[in-house]
Amino acid sequence: MTTNLDISAEHASLLDELRAVARPYRGGMQNDSYSGSARPFLNVSAPDRRRIITAWLARHRPSAETELLAMADSLFEGETHEERTLGALMLQASPRARRAATPAKVDRWLGQLNGWAEIDTLCASVFGAEDLAADWPAWKDLIERLGRDANINKRRAALVLLVAPTRTSDDVRFQNLGFETVERLKGERDILITKAVSWLLRAMSVRHASEVAAYLDAHAKDLPAVAVRETRAKLRTGRKSGRSRGVAGPSA
Repeated sequence: MTTNLDISAEHASLLDELRAVARPYRGGMQNDSYSGSARPFLNVSAPDRRRIITAWLARHRPSAETELLAMADSLFEGETHEERTLGALMLQASPRARRAATPAKVDRWLGQLNGWAEIDTLCASVFGAEDLAADWPAWKDLIERLGRDANINKRRAALVLLVAPTRTSDDVRFQNLGFETVERLKGERDILITKAVSWLLRAMSVRHASEVAAYLDAHAKDLPAVAVRETRAKLRTGRKSGRSRGVAGPSA
C-alpha cells in the first residue's frame, strides 16, 4: 500500500529525535575518532539510533518499498554522521527495504559515506549471504568494482561486505571472492584497509580455516602484519587477541 510519505518532513522529524537524545561530547559536537567522517557528530548512542528507527518503521508499516528506499536516500544525504548511519540501520531493521536495495543503490550510498563507522554500519551487518546469493552476479560485480575504486572508503567496503557472508555460509563463491579481494588490496597500508583485511580473513577462518591457514603461509610477507597476527591468533585460539576463550579479554 502506498502512503505518500512526505520524505522531507519525516527526515526532519527523525533529525529532531536524534538531537533530543544527543549527548555532550568532548571538544563540542565534533566528529569522533571512530566515525572518522569529518561530519557534524551528535553523539547519539547506537541503541538510541536503533530505537528511533525501529519505532519509525513500526509507525510506517504500510509504506511501500519505494518509499522506504526514498527515506534511506534522504538519510544517506543527511548533514550529520547519525543521519547517515540511521539510513543503514533502517535497512538492517527492515527486511522489505533490504530486499529492495539493489547493488546499484548500495554503490550510490557508499559514495556518500566516509570513515569506519559509516562504511561498517552499511556493509558489515545489513547484507548477509542470502542477500548476496539472490543476485550474485550483480553483487560480485559491485564488490570487484569497489575493490578497484579510487575512493578508499569504497575499497574498505569491498572487504567488509564479504565479512558476514563468508562467516555464515559455506558458499565457495564468497570465499573465492574474499581471497581475490584480499589479494587486490593486501599491499595497502592505510589502517582503513589493513584492519578490514584482517577482519575478512578472520571471518573466512570460521568456515574455511584450512584454506585461510594455507593462504597465510603462502602470502604472509605480502599481507599487513596486523592481518597476519590477528588471523593466526584467531585460527589458534578462536580470538583475534590470541587469548584462549577461558581468559578474560577483548572479543574477537
